Amino acid sequence: MRQAPEEGTLRQLGFCFNCGARLDSGLSCCPNCGTNLKVVRPSASKPQATTNVSMKERGIELEDAVASYFRSKGYDVQTRTKMRDRRDVFHEIDVLATKREDFGTIQVAVECKHVRSPIDIKELRNFNDKLSALGITKGIFVSTGGFTTDAQSDAASVNIELWDEKALEEKIARVETPEKDILHDALPINPSAITTLSPRHLRNYNILSETLSLSYRPYYFVDYHCFSQHTVRGDSVILESKGTVVIDGVVGQIVDSRVSSGEEAELPKLGVYVGCIGIQPQTVTSTSLPQGLQLSVIRPQVDSVRAKDITRVELVKGLSLEYTYHLARDGLLSSPHVKLVKPRKKDVDILNAQTVKVPLLTGTYRFRNYTYTRTCLASTGGFVLDQTDKCLLCSNRPVVVCGNCGAIMCDSHVRTCSVCSKSLCTGCVISKGIISKIYYCPEHQPRR
Repeated sequence: MRQAPEEGTLRQLGFCFNCGARLDSGLSCCPNCGTNLKVVRPSASKPQATTNVSMKERGIELEDAVASYFRSKGYDVQTRTKMRDRRDVFHEIDVLATKREDFGTIQVAVECKHVRSPIDIKELRNFNDKLSALGITKGIFVSTGGFTTDAQSDAASVNIELWDEKALEEKIARVETPEKDILHDALPINPSAITTLSPRHLRNYNILSETLSLSYRPYYFVDYHCFSQHTVRGDSVILESKGTVVIDGVVGQIVDSRVSSGEEAELPKLGVYVGCIGIQPQTVTSTSLPQGLQLSVIRPQVDSVRAKDITRVELVKGLSLEYTYHLARDGLLSSPHVKLVKPRKKDVDILNAQTVKVPLLTGTYRFRNYTYTRTCLASTGGFVLDQTDKCLLCSNRPVVVCGNCGAIMCDSHVRTCSVCSKSLCTGCVISKGIISKIYYCPEHQPRR
């Protein structure tokens, strides 16, 4: 049996806790996904090294390592997700792994504890109660501090699997190095997206050169429920909102949102990203992607904990309710008074935060002096950027590309050469006559 490393750190196990790739010793970052590997958890037998990493961050690293293990086994994985039981009570699951088989769906809930002391029977029974309430039959408890004898005996009686740090090391060590062309938690690509991307609303779009690229960008789809109760002049006022926000995992900004019930928050509502809700993330390989595209995978700069905090902060800023009331004086009602009610951060409950890699298909179109970019979500065909949607001289939708300079024009600003029928913009066309004008392109302008 392989001996545990001298210092019990996940970094020294020879794998990346983010993507699971095998590592050589001495590396400061993962060559596969770029994850920082400088975080070292000191062992109990050695003096503690100077580090700014909190216990919470170490716990998150442990959860991510377990999640990577299950992803390597073909599971769809969610981390730090909240689930509602039959009594409408929410429970947080550190790692929820799901796999669909011919005989049904396998669901595994994992509790992760980064601790120095052994887990006792009380915490194990609390975990078992959570599983029973949610109707999950398979549970795994991971503890870096091990387990007491009573906890081990109780786990065997309720069919909960226990992993100490040594067991986790051995399982990770048997995981094969993931291939660089495999993406987990990625949305599938709609085959018609490439056709949709082409600017076919321009009659002569075929004169444009086309360069296509595909990038997978991380986003967080965060489900929330805000319930805020206030008292205004003795009246109970309730502010409630439920919905989903989409956060860019690179810049940490909300890019889209949708309210399913309650008050609307003042947040971006593009409607494009929320259109991906309901599409099941998959494990995508390069062989399943359209061939001939420049492919790039963008790493997240914001973790799920930060995404949840961003959601709470922005909802506190963007949610409000105007409550109107009247004051009675001498039997008469005064003019209406308005009280602005806003939620507190603790009033926002995060129901679920799902990490999704969204495929963005970008087309670059060039002709002569002009270049245009169009970017759509390859899963739905919804556009997040379209530089061909407006005439360069007005706000009307363009219909043609100028055959001389490449400007895109609407019907009001396009002319046709009387000799070659080339479409021209008003800046490139040459006219002859005053009342009945005749138009020419520069190649066919009449001699004077």
